[in-house]
Amino acid sequence: MTSKTEKKQIISDFITRCNDYADGQIRKYQARLKQADAMETLEIETKIYNWKVYKAFNIYTIEELKTDELDRWFN
Repeated sequence: MTSKTEKKQIISDFITRCNDYADGQIRKYQARLKQADAMETLEIETKIYNWKVYKAFNIYTIEELKTDELDRWFN
């Protein structure tokens, strides 16, 4: 059986990989921003913002996993 600590590490590792993916998406949209017209710029900036919010939430979750805050979820 997998321990609570191991489960938390598996989830943390997965979320870290999600953030790596988000970094790639942010870079992709930042590159597109250089060629965008005015209307497209707003749409791309919104996507970049959304990816940054997603990353911030994930970072918060990883920090919570380092504590006992979410331990009840693993029962």
